[in-house]
Amino acid sequence: MLFLGLLLALAACGPQQFAPTPTAIPLEITATTAPLPTREPSAAVPTSPPDATPAPVPANGQPSGDATGSPPPNRLQVSDMLAERTARGFLDRLVAGDLEAASRLYLTAAAREGEAGQLLAELLGAGVVDARLLELRRKSPTSYEIHASLLRQGEETGNSEPLTALLVYDRGLWLVDRVSLGERDDGPVEEPASTAPAAAPAAAPRQPASQSGAGQPARRDDGRLVFQVSSGGDIYTINADGSGLQRLTDGLDPAWSPDGRQIAFTRWRVPRGVYTISPDGSREERVVDGNQFKEVAWSPEGDRIAFTINYGSSQPEEICFFGFCFTIPPFSVGNIWLANLETGDFLNLPLDDRAVHAPTWSPDGQRIVYAGDSGLAWIDLDGMQKGRFESSSAWDNSPAFSPDGRQIAFMGRAHDRWEVFVMNADGSGRRQLTQGDTGEGQPSNSVAPAWSPDGSQIAFLTDRDGPWRIYVMGQDGSHPASMFGDELDGLGLTYEWASERVVSWSR
Repeated sequence: MLFLGLLLALAACGPQQFAPTPTAIPLEITATTAPLPTREPSAAVPTSPPDATPAPVPANGQPSGDATGSPPPNRLQVSDMLAERTARGFLDRLVAGDLEAASRLYLTAAAREGEAGQLLAELLGAGVVDARLLELRRKSPTSYEIHASLLRQGEETGNSEPLTALLVYDRGLWLVDRVSLGERDDGPVEEPASTAPAAAPAAAPRQPASQSGAGQPARRDDGRLVFQVSSGGDIYTINADGSGLQRLTDGLDPAWSPDGRQIAFTRWRVPRGVYTISPDGSREERVVDGNQFKEVAWSPEGDRIAFTINYGSSQPEEICFFGFCFTIPPFSVGNIWLANLETGDFLNLPLDDRAVHAPTWSPDGQRIVYAGDSGLAWIDLDGMQKGRFESSSAWDNSPAFSPDGRQIAFMGRAHDRWEVFVMNADGSGRRQLTQGDTGEGQPSNSVAPAWSPDGSQIAFLTDRDGPWRIYVMGQDGSHPASMFGDELDGLGLTYEWASERVVSWSR
């Protein structure tokens, strides 16, 4: 019994033992001389659920995040959390009697026009006084089934009615695709057409060139950009005027150092860890050794790097050892680590969130803002005081401090699409900068904002022309235009809904 108790204690502590280790080993000592590609370029719209940390897929088709070929351990946990947000939000709208919001925010286009939309109108017409989520059950990698109970107006407590709804993954969102009343069905579900793999987008733009800037590249003469083609794919640099395109390496979430002399990124293929590289492609070295690191961010002084690490399990796990078996309950561990590049010291920030993403430093180096469980949150490094922005939505992600520290740009959900927003550094003054719904065709998405060095412009990734392209606009959202036109289309730029940093802009 003592031996079993020791095993249980070790298992309970297991999720907390994912600590990175410092290293400064030149790449040529630890890897092949020719970096291997980690993802085939693709212009297709992603159809898999959003993972907090996507497993980069090399050319041989095996995920490099795990030597066994299994997906990252937090894959289900993060999808479960996002799907549950949609389920609860949908039920809350039913109780509130808000037909327009319930339909526009939570139904797929097909559901709005079909039986689900009609049933929703009937329910709200009769009045729903209570709606409770009983179970959220995964049916497939891209669908969940909601089981809930509804109490209509005039009915006595205890006479609730069962409701079943199907959630599907659609362009970065979990949306309701079917709704039915009656007893639950525990059988397999047929994949709805809305989750089938999409073909590469047609050449025709989603909105007129006069609005999108397609075909008329906006040349910017100041600075240089680093960008990733996909998570774990090729990383390139390019001058803001469109010249000097150069492939550097492969990895995730590249970020310029404050002085522009280095680029940090993470890598999920062996040897895994946090890397730095010179802008000319030389002196690539691994500075932190560890697995599943993402979203690196430099401190303003350039002596520290923040990065995220997320592990988790959405189901209990049975572990057997020498005939003894025990069960570890579901767990989730999300951390932001700070690595001091000069001393090799590490600091694990004491956060309260289960999953954390996309840290960004304030220009004075005193505060880190990040995306947490319930929206954008902050922690002050002097004293470790923590807080959340009251105006933030649970869907907000990818925050980025402006160079003067007065504003924070971020991406967030706007009805059935993703847009770029900005708010003041204290969380006030939230306003939407991009507009992906022109009333013509399918709405477009704008994601992953990055400030220009002088703070006058914001670069972002958008699919408004069909393929994903880098756009730029004024800090107030004015004059949005394609930065490089179709010049980068052959690289297969894509966004994979994993809070990835696509672009970083330096002087």
